[in-house]
This record gives sequence, structure tokens and C-alpha cells, in this order.
Amino acid sequence: MDIPSGLIDSTWLWLSWLALAAILLHALYNAPWKRMSERDSTNIYFGTIVTLLLFWNLKAGIMPGQTFHFLGACMMTLMFGWSFAMLAISALVLFSTFYGNGAWDTYALNTLLLGSIPISITWLLLRLAQTRLPHNFFIYIFLNTFFAAAIGIILTGCTSYGLLWLSGAYTAAELESNFLPLVIMLAFPEGTLNGIVITMMVVYKPEWMATFYDKLYLVENKRK
Repeated sequence: MDIPSGLIDSTWLWLSWLALAAILLHALYNAPWKRMSERDSTNIYFGTIVTLLLFWNLKAGIMPGQTFHFLGACMMTLMFGWSFAMLAISALVLFSTFYGNGAWDTYALNTLLLGSIPISITWLLLRLAQTRLPHNFFIYIFLNTFFAAAIGIILTGCTSYGLLWLSGAYTAAELESNFLPLVIMLAFPEGTLNGIVITMMVVYKPEWMATFYDKLYLVENKRK
């Protein structure tokens, strides 16, 4: 889903830079910086970024603009909140581009695709679950980890599909036969791996999870 140089019209690229600048400024302003002063928080944050960078290098692809890898955006959102997750994804795309796995002119577009879409889906589903659904541990795991990650990668892939089609880089027939099936196939592994990792952290390292609260998901349910 990383868009290389030369496939997208320059108008879309300029718009993506403006959108990314606005989102990053908003993230920087709203990020809970006090959390980074807590014990080991900075080490955990940057350690997670480095780990995801290794996963991002394990990618597969068919044609330019049709490469796939584990995103981890949902996991970053649940661990650190949407603002730190967006900053982390922007750093990951920056590192990938610097090491030759992307183009500088499509940096903003790739950051929006790989970051803002799955992060927004995860954050919206989390808020939905917290305000409209029972505060249940299994709802958190299945809806906010597995389902959110799977839907995030599907919407990211569909948006990439639309951009590649509108730009004329590929025909609808080429994308439907080669691109969409892989996006759907990758949704389940993305959700499964995300669910496994988050479940392990909730059980063994709940203090690493900025969006999981013992009193909300465990203590209240025991009382009920």
C-alpha cells in the first residue's frame, strides 16, 4: 500500500502535504507529553517504533504501489493514544523513505494512508465502545484490537485502490484481480497479530496500555 513516485498526480501530493501538516500540528499540540515522563515510557515508545520498523521491512508486493506489510497502527493507538501513534507512523514512513523504501514526494500521502486511516478507525471504535457498549474485556480485545486492525487495513487498501485507479496508474480490472484480494487476505493476519500482542500486554504489562483501564474493564465487571 506504499505509493511510489510517479503514479499519483501532483495535485493530490500537494493536498496530502497540507493535510499531513495540519494533522501533525494537531497531534503535537494534543499529545499527552506528561505520559512520556513516566517510568520507561520513552523507552517503550521508541522500542515499539524500532520493532515495527523491522516488521515494515518484511513486505511483499506484486507491482509498484501494491506492496503490503504489517501496519501496527492500531497497536500504537491503543498503547499510546492517537496523537503519539500518528507521530510514530510519520517517523516510520520517514525512516522507510530515508532507507530507499519510498519516495520523498509521496511521503505525506503514504503517511496519511498508513497512519491517519487505521488510527482514526481504531480511535473511533474505541470511543464507540467506551460510550455506547458495555465495558467488557472481550469487547476491548475483539472490537478494539482484532476488528479495528482488520477494518483499518481494508480501508487503507481501498483508499489506495481508489487513488491508483483515479490517477490512471492501473485499470480497475488490474486492481480488482491483483490488489483487492490481497488486501482482504491480509486483514485477518493483521487483526490476529494485533489481537495477540495487545492481549499479552493487557495481561502482563497493562501499564503499557494508555487505553486499557483495570478499574473500567475488570473491577467493574467483577462487581457486576
